[in-house]
This record gives sequence, C-alpha cells and structure tokens, in this order.
Amino acid sequence: MKPSRDKSANRRRVATLVAAERMEAIRLSDAIADLAEPGFKEDESSRLLSQYLSARGFAVEFPWKPMPTAFKATWGRGKPSIGLLAEYDALPNCGPRESDYGHGCGHNLLGVGAAVGAVAAAGMLRQAGLDGQIVLWGCPAEELVAGKVYMARDGAFRCNDAILGWHPGGANAVGRSGHAAIDSMLFEFFGRTAHGSHAHNGRSALDGVILLDVAANYLREHIPENVRIHMCIRHGGDAPNVVPAYAKAWYYVRGKDRQQVDDVRRRLVKCARGAALATETKVQAKRLTGCYHRLRNEILGDLVEANFKLFGPLTVTAEDRKRVRQAGKKPEFAAGLPAGPESQSRGSSDEDNVSWLAPFTRFSVACVSKGTAAHHRDYAAQVKWPFAHRGMLRAAEILGVTAFELCADAALLARARDEFRKGTRGFVYDPLVTPKQKPPAECP
Repeated sequence: MKPSRDKSANRRRVATLVAAERMEAIRLSDAIADLAEPGFKEDESSRLLSQYLSARGFAVEFPWKPMPTAFKATWGRGKPSIGLLAEYDALPNCGPRESDYGHGCGHNLLGVGAAVGAVAAAGMLRQAGLDGQIVLWGCPAEELVAGKVYMARDGAFRCNDAILGWHPGGANAVGRSGHAAIDSMLFEFFGRTAHGSHAHNGRSALDGVILLDVAANYLREHIPENVRIHMCIRHGGDAPNVVPAYAKAWYYVRGKDRQQVDDVRRRLVKCARGAALATETKVQAKRLTGCYHRLRNEILGDLVEANFKLFGPLTVTAEDRKRVRQAGKKPEFAAGLPAGPESQSRGSSDEDNVSWLAPFTRFSVACVSKGTAAHHRDYAAQVKWPFAHRGMLRAAEILGVTAFELCADAALLARARDEFRKGTRGFVYDPLVTPKQKPPAECP
C-alpha cells in the first residue's frame, strides 16, 4: 500500500488501528491508575507498558540505562525515527485518602495514550510498506521534573528526527510555548547540637534555613515579576529544646528561560552562604534537577493542530455530565478545538528539555471536566471515567497519524528539522546535572 496524502484516508486507518486497542488500553490505563506509583518507583506501571509494547512487536530496553523505571521501546528500522513520550508517575495526596498517591495529573492516561499512538503509527507504516522507526520513551518522575533531565544527560532523545508528546487536561490545546524554566535546589545546613539549657553552645542549622528564607523574601523585590521562588523545610530538628545540628530546605526557582533562572539561582545561593555565615553553620547547595524553557517548533505545531481539527473534539454524553454532577461539580466540558496563540505556562516540565535535542511539540486533549484542579484528588477521581478513556484514545489517534505523516513526508520533516537547526544554532546543551549524579529516589 502506498502512503496516502489523503488525510481522511489516514484518519480512517489510524482510527481503525486505535479502535483495535481500545479494550486493552482502557484496562491498562485503569490498572496504572490503581497502582498510583510515585516518581522513580513506578515499577509495575513501567513494566505493564513495556510488556504491552513488547507484545506488539516493539524491541524493549528495560530498564533503560541506570534508571530502573525508564525504558525505550523501538519498532521498525532505518530513517526517519519519530519519538513519543510516555509518563506514568502519580502524585502525593491525590488518592482516595489524604496520604495516598493518585493520578492527579492523568499520567495513567498519558502513558497508555502514547503507547497506543506508537502502536498505531507502527501499524500505518507496516500497511504502507515504509521504512522508519517509532520509538516510545518510557519517562519516569515527570512530577519531580527529573526523569527526562537524567535521560537526556545519558543520551536519550538525540536519535530521533522529531518527538511528540501529549497531556490530558480540561481543554484542547497545542502547547507551542511550553513551560517556565526551573531549578530544583536543596540547601543543607550543618551546625552543632546542644541541649536547650546550654543553647549558647549550639549552632542551629534551622536558624540557617530560616535566615535563608528571610533573605529569599527580601530578594523577591529585586527580581523580575514573572519569577517565582517556592520553598519548604524538609527537616528542621527533632525537639524544641534541642538545637538542631542538621536542617534542609527545598527550593524551586522558576523563570521564563534558563538565563533568568540561572541569575536568580546564583543570587539565592549567595543568600544561603550569608545565612551560614551569620549563624556560624555550613551550607551545601545542590541542584537536584533543572529544566529549560521550550524551543518552539511551528512546523510540528501546525501539523498537530491540523490533525487535531481532522479528528475534532470529543462528543460529550449525558452519562458524562451525570457523573460530574454526581461528584458535586458543574457538568461542563471543553467543546472547542485548539485556537489562537497560547502563553507560556507558569508551571514547569522536563519535556521542554527534549525540545533542545530534537524538534518537539506537545498537545493536550480534554479528559476531565472544565475547571477540575490538576494535582488534586478531584482530577484523580475522573481519570477512570469513560470521557477520560475517550480522550486518551483521541490522543493516540492524533499521535499515530502525526508520527506516520512525519515518516511518510520527507519534505515536511525536513522543514521541521530546519526550523530546529536554526533555533539551536550556537546552542550547547547543558544537562544541568553532573555526570555522576544519581536521580533522586524520592523527594529530598
């Protein structure tokens, strides 16, 4: 079969291939939702996805490199090579009980949707008799903005001629502008303990942390308005009447691009050194992970937008509205298609690092009702509903047909790569983590 330039024909073919995976995709997505595994601990979730792909003819490297829950699944041969990104980590305090993990960002849908999209793209290439590779990257710990950072450091993504991603949400959109750049910083203070009755003999590590945060609060007046500095104290002592010898604080610094984040991080480290000097403690500052802003690729963005419009938005049923109403929410769903320019997100994602290694774009499909708060158990409650399942399968259709068209249309892919080359001219990728630094096993 010759590759068709008829988008309607391609739409029918990919829809048939995705429909064949429907029942298994729903089963797999719900199973991963129930597992709700934290970042870097997605042992069963990553295994289920890799087994699904292996059973459909993909060669699976599992685990990939030194990351036990990362994997790489490859189908086909030769060029071009199109990558798809899968995620499957859950969030704390998003499960049925306050202490439970849950999929408050829909990564159960994300991982399975990407895997089904990869299977559909491979099926279309097989039907058309075309050479080309489809690579599904299993990416852990996106919620820690870490998995892809370490994977990129260790050589991932560079082998692909283009890479596609998607995310479930409350709206339909093509995310051309991406997210804020970020650094995740750990500040550890080391002092000298003493009992409260002899506190003058101690040097409080907690005092160092508190003075750091005071300095950070004063710093906020002197940085750009779009920059955000977040923090929490992860350890501050064990008893009120004992001077703590150890304390640590975890900070995020977000900005519009790497240059802005680098500048604010440099000043925050000076705040920490000043706090240590004032309290006669010692401080160690460590970047746990860091993310870039997105390098836009308009060619890929236009292609995804066209394919999104080809399939159209989901049809909302009376049952969909009933479920939302029973949950005590307004039964409203996104009905429109991606339209108009979107602004950069104030959040951050490690997927934006990928955009500096290969042409990249990402889109969102409405899988939950409008206004549902992400990173919340209200979101996690909806990721097993039929509307979410249909959104996941719609994403698989868009991913599958887009990956196929990039393989089938050499001129189209060449334009996307030319835009990427222009955007990265003179750029040298900094992994932002050291060569021997290990991915964090959990929150610091």
